[in-house]
Amino acid sequence: MTHILVVDGTGRGHAICDLFVRTDPTVTVYYGPGCDALAAERIVPVPEIRFDDPATALAFLAEHPVEFVLVANIDALSAGYVDVLTAHGHRVIGPSAEAARIEASKERGKLFCASHGLPTARYAAFTDPGAAKAHVQQQPYACVVKTDGLTPDGDGSVVCATTAEAEAAVDAFAAAQGEGFQVVVEERLYGREISVFALLDGADYLLFPTALDFKRTLERDAGKNCDGMGSIAPHPQASPALLEQLRRDLVEPLVAGLKAEGLTYTGFVYIGAMLTDEGLKVIEINTRFGDSEAEAVLPGVHSDFTELCRAVLRQDLASSLLVTDGLVRCSVALTQGCLDDTDPQAAPGWPFGAYDTGQPVLGLAPFPLEQTRLFYANLRAAADGPPVTSGGRVLHVVGTGTTLAEARAQAYRRIGSVSFPGMRFRSDIGAAFEDGSLPSGAEPAAAAQLRS
Repeated sequence: MTHILVVDGTGRGHAICDLFVRTDPTVTVYYGPGCDALAAERIVPVPEIRFDDPATALAFLAEHPVEFVLVANIDALSAGYVDVLTAHGHRVIGPSAEAARIEASKERGKLFCASHGLPTARYAAFTDPGAAKAHVQQQPYACVVKTDGLTPDGDGSVVCATTAEAEAAVDAFAAAQGEGFQVVVEERLYGREISVFALLDGADYLLFPTALDFKRTLERDAGKNCDGMGSIAPHPQASPALLEQLRRDLVEPLVAGLKAEGLTYTGFVYIGAMLTDEGLKVIEINTRFGDSEAEAVLPGVHSDFTELCRAVLRQDLASSLLVTDGLVRCSVALTQGCLDDTDPQAAPGWPFGAYDTGQPVLGLAPFPLEQTRLFYANLRAAADGPPVTSGGRVLHVVGTGTTLAEARAQAYRRIGSVSFPGMRFRSDIGAAFEDGSLPSGAEPAAAAQLRS
């Protein structure tokens, strides 16, 4: 048997672990910290591993040797997991802490795009709130205001329609950050978002299927940005011509830029882009796979993922092929909402504010239909009884079909069997594209920010 370690603890992490064990019958995956509610064969949660402390992984690896480690979480990457584990002799897949700053700092990511020819929105960075507001007042276009660093729920961005909204966003970030105020103010983009994924080996890359993520919290793309309420894959506008354009204009300049800067980067990259009237524009570069896109994209991959990772470690991805099943998937996030929406004193629920966890989750038993999957996120084992909620996005329900309509129907049918107090989800993930056509008109960039 082969043993590996995946460092993550999200629905994305579960999807990556599932990809390993589904495509390689010889592998056992240690998943740290993982999700202790998982009862999957050959996926072993390791709750003692912490994202902010690579020493916890070193202690585990000293007792449980593995062939390699895949670090999939931006918090762990930013904490230097790859650097520390590599320095101790472990084979590790993932970008160095310096490379991860392309995601961890919005300004760093924008500078990288500007330096290496990746098309992106006009922007400016500020450490003074007054200067940021003066800049907003001078611009002839609507703005997006982003905090420079990582935020816990992907809410570090405010997409503004007016100057007043942008000024209010600057004031809100100033109040929250105090002396550490640092924001990026950029031109608001209009169009349709596309999530672009590639696996990198430091010399070459392998393109993965695209997806469309739904980051707004409410129906019809209303409400604040969050980590994501669901995804569909492949992207409804995906075509051979578009994929070639993504490769030529985004992925290859990115890979060339990493080499030019001498950055150590293996593993997944996630380019969030916008299809605008002026062409492709990069929104942000993320140094890991997307979540909730992983839950919709990775189940369609049938290549032996352990072998792909070995090719990454050998810098031999150029000779590898990605085999996918060509099916459509719809992923819907079930989140911890308000427990009693008739009580004005009740916590509003994720991501609107404080929320109550520890709610028992029912309906997780295997479903007879093979067209659905569950990927666990903020779900924890209880001392007795069913698992309980432990955070905002609790789990992801994925439906599969030959069409988007079939995939949506499977996902929402499966959701009907799951329940927990305060369960909330969007009922319209992918609905606008269900008939195979694209909505007409310029669509405001409902997600002009990728999760922080």
